[in-house]
Amino acid sequence: MPTYAPSAPSLADSKLTVDYLMKNPVIVQRLVRSIAEQRLIGGHILTGRVDMTGSGAAVYEVDDPIMVDDDPEAVDELSEYKLIDDADGDPQLAEAINRGFASRVSDQNVSRNRLDVVARKLRRMANRAVFHFDSLVMSAVGSTVTQEQAAAAAWNTTGADQFLDLLLSGAAIDEQNEGYVANTVVARPEKWARLVGSIAKTFAGAVGTPDIIGKGNVLEVAGLTLLKSTNLPASTEVMVLDSTALGSIGFERLGGGYLGDVSDPLGIETKQFRLEDRDGWQVQVRKSGVPMVQEPRAAVKVTGV
Repeated sequence: MPTYAPSAPSLADSKLTVDYLMKNPVIVQRLVRSIAEQRLIGGHILTGRVDMTGSGAAVYEVDDPIMVDDDPEAVDELSEYKLIDDADGDPQLAEAINRGFASRVSDQNVSRNRLDVVARKLRRMANRAVFHFDSLVMSAVGSTVTQEQAAAAAWNTTGADQFLDLLLSGAAIDEQNEGYVANTVVARPEKWARLVGSIAKTFAGAVGTPDIIGKGNVLEVAGLTLLKSTNLPASTEVMVLDSTALGSIGFERLGGGYLGDVSDPLGIETKQFRLEDRDGWQVQVRKSGVPMVQEPRAAVKVTGV
């Protein structure tokens, strides 16, 4: 009977060497994280949904005014009413673009692998497709929104007042009298952390704010929902906006036996089918949609943070 302990297993490239006295080690496969962990926010800031199924296109107006320019005038008896011009917004055409990719899995890979390689591959492909579409949404927002509000001081300095900067940025949106109401803040993680710290100090000791101070759950304050994401447009650190007015996401259902709901910004369509002539499977992922920024003045970028 042996009196020595078996040697530890060793791994060189893809070859696993195990002492014959030791049980095969448990292989712990890295879990493919859900796309929700990527903090994708495109669907939260463009909340409108437009079904383009059947045409693949939609016409929308940018900065469509909510009122005419002239004020009504007093009208005497039997007098004519003043005629006015009624300007519309700038018309734009949006076309849903189908984006996707495919991958193949052999029968040997399926039968010899302990993991569900098809499901794992689909998850990875779906994550990339959704992440890419969210990037397209944020890029459209970043290139269309031109309003800026400078912070009083950089947020990493002692004189910064991050919470006031947000309120002033929201006021710039509200004061346009276009029906906008600032309700959402989007910030990169480091700026979000400084913002949360500022709010905690602002409300320290205040009565009736247990969700802010007691739990540290700073998700909504002063009518603003705070979102954290690494997927903001380039050179944009913080943005304040009215998510009910900024714009929409168009989607198109193409059929063909795919599964999935493309009306959800985080949704994609998937399909897998047998390749009998190649002894394997093919998996495909696609998403057909387009972002539409209809009211760019409903958002403002906070600069100098």
